[in-house]
Amino acid sequence: MTAQTIKSLLDHLTVPTSEAQVEAWLDDLPNPHGGPHVVSFINAHAVNMADENAAFHEALLGSDVLLRDGSGVKAMMKLTERDPGLNMCGTDLIPRIIERYSKGTTRRRIAVLTSSEPWNEKGAQIIREGGGDVVLVMDGWQDPQAYVDALKATPADLVILGMGMPKQEQVSMALKNALTHDCVIINGGAVIDFMAGKVARAPEAWRKAGLEWAYRLKEEPKRMFGRYVIGNTVFLGRAINLKLKTQEGDV
Repeated sequence: MTAQTIKSLLDHLTVPTSEAQVEAWLDDLPNPHGGPHVVSFINAHAVNMADENAAFHEALLGSDVLLRDGSGVKAMMKLTERDPGLNMCGTDLIPRIIERYSKGTTRRRIAVLTSSEPWNEKGAQIIREGGGDVVLVMDGWQDPQAYVDALKATPADLVILGMGMPKQEQVSMALKNALTHDCVIINGGAVIDFMAGKVARAPEAWRKAGLEWAYRLKEEPKRMFGRYVIGNTVFLGRAINLKLKTQEGDV
């Protein structure tokens, strides 16, 4: 099951290969049609989790756009002779999305459903200072139905979820199934924590080298050891197994 599960995620990826394609997608994103539109990201940690959590796997496949975030999935795609395209790091990409919703003659409504107080409020204030119309702020610890009820009462055009995997992806599916108005729902991880200054970004040189994970491990060794040291080893085994199964024609 492992190889087939992972292959289904790679098959579902949207893979932009030029900055022009990214810009065109960003420009079009604030104009969704047909109800809620979910954007998710996968990195090595997400692949490991999806292979062990069927509900999380289904939530990722239920996303309208799934993007590659990180060097681990890039290596896996190259192993299986797939074009990995550009790295769509959510921490870099989501502020660009927010900017699209904060500019122009008609500002769109933004909901920040993420993190804990005071960081969610600080992140919301940064978005407001950039011109964003933040209409709803909630912490990330509530039941999915609470977010559904809040967004029905206070609709938003852009919904930023930052509850960590797998909760945020499952909440995104609950919102997609319950809401009827056009909106974009982004599974944003720790992006609001980064924006608010709770978590420090790796220096640019580390990011360009694809080593942001190593910087976070250096800064938080106890919390990140399982995810990056053990998790990356498990991920490597899954990548090699996928390559072998692909060569054998078993997936």
